[in-house]
Amino acid sequence: MLLTTAEGRHWRYEVCEHADGYVVQMRDLETGGLEDAFATVFRTLPVACAYAAMSAAFDQYAAAELEDVADAEIALELESSERAFVDLSDRLHDEGLAGSALKAWDGRGDRAPGAVLH
Repeated sequence: MLLTTAEGRHWRYEVCEHADGYVVQMRDLETGGLEDAFATVFRTLPVACAYAAMSAAFDQYAAAELEDVADAEIALELESSERAFVDLSDRLHDEGLAGSALKAWDGRGDRAPGAVLH
């Protein structure tokens, strides 16, 4: 279930429910396709939302840099959202986990147990 979004220049960062918490996924604004390689899972909703906001702010900042547009407001928004994410992440002890690591962990149960050497 989609809970909230934060929109950058090229990507929309969607916060969705996940079996292990909340996942932040990137959706291309032009094609509507998801970029699964950059999904991140958080245990807490406030940190997931802060991460999505920070990612969208970075997307705006990077786009402005590429277009050679110096905008102090965009830089200030990035700095503010980064501080909010780091503060929440530290207080709630939730740094997130790359979605690829979670998939690898989940897929581990599909294999036969290996030999244990003592």
